[in-house]
Amino acid sequence: MSEPEQFEVLILGSGEAGKLLAWHMAQSGRRTAVVERRWVGGSCPNIACLPSKNEIWSARVAHLTQHAAQFGTMITGPVTTDMAKVRQRKRNMVEGEIAFHLRNYQTTGGELIMGTGRFVAPKTLEVRLNDGRTRVLAGDQVFLNIGTHAAIPSVPGLEAARPLTHIEALELDYLPSHLVVLGGGYVGLEMAQAYRRFGSRVTIIQSGPQLMTREDPDVAEEMQRILSDEGIQILVAAETLNVNGRSGEEVGLTIRTPSGEQQIECSDILVGRGAFPTPPGSRSNRPASSWTAVATFASMSGSRQRHPMSGPWANVPAVRSLRTYPTTIFGSSGTISPEGTAARTIGWFPTACSPTHR
Repeated sequence: MSEPEQFEVLILGSGEAGKLLAWHMAQSGRRTAVVERRWVGGSCPNIACLPSKNEIWSARVAHLTQHAAQFGTMITGPVTTDMAKVRQRKRNMVEGEIAFHLRNYQTTGGELIMGTGRFVAPKTLEVRLNDGRTRVLAGDQVFLNIGTHAAIPSVPGLEAARPLTHIEALELDYLPSHLVVLGGGYVGLEMAQAYRRFGSRVTIIQSGPQLMTREDPDVAEEMQRILSDEGIQILVAAETLNVNGRSGEEVGLTIRTPSGEQQIECSDILVGRGAFPTPPGSRSNRPASSWTAVATFASMSGSRQRHPMSGPWANVPAVRSLRTYPTTIFGSSGTISPEGTAARTIGWFPTACSPTHR
């Protein structure tokens, strides 16, 4: 292994917590590097919060146009949606967001390194750069900001069907004739409603007894009424037994409901069943259950109150001012390994929000 380049602050992942911490530390004069495999700025500006709302707004425009007569505007011809233009509008927004992030790295002095990092020694990353070269980086302080992966349920045939996740759903340039959404949580519902408004036939399959299982029953019932009124078929307490075919072509599902088994044929299948934390260097859709970290961060909504903190990070301005909170900081070894354990825990902090998985 070559001699590592030394940084005061080394961050793996450029998501919400990582980028804000990097910009603050770099602007404060600390030599700071951020390693990012693909999404500059993390999921929010690229594949989650902002692009999803961009396409949902396009779907709302389509919906209002289809019901324009209710508002006194008469449209005599058919209303259709050009999904390639919907996607391009979203892409234009994302390009603007990336440009903004790159300018921030330039103005603050933080170094953004595009590549895949893996730990090869305590507080030391080997980075396979996207251009094929390799760099070895070490940090006095190392932070993990590596997000989540979409969860793919263990249903026979599902993985082989190459289902859409929220990422691929936002990149479609065609309108599915019949979209089946596995999962009745927030992501599944917003994508289901958007594609219904664009003109797809949509079926939601929810394994739990109601949509949005964490909400009160009356809220879930009202949401089901709204979506049903828009023409979405909803199956609750429904177990997906197997899947065959290929999403984007032809897919068949066997479903068990309280009234018995049934077959559903569709053109595309979207999985909206939550997310798992991403282990360092992993591309797996399986949960991370046995790795230890120097520091892992979660982003906190600006509308929430600050939580009391303890330990050595309690007075770090980048943590306090940016509402970016460590969930747990592990102690002296600074080593990340598949089977390792922390030498000691030096601070415990509340998880600030749910994993970003849209």
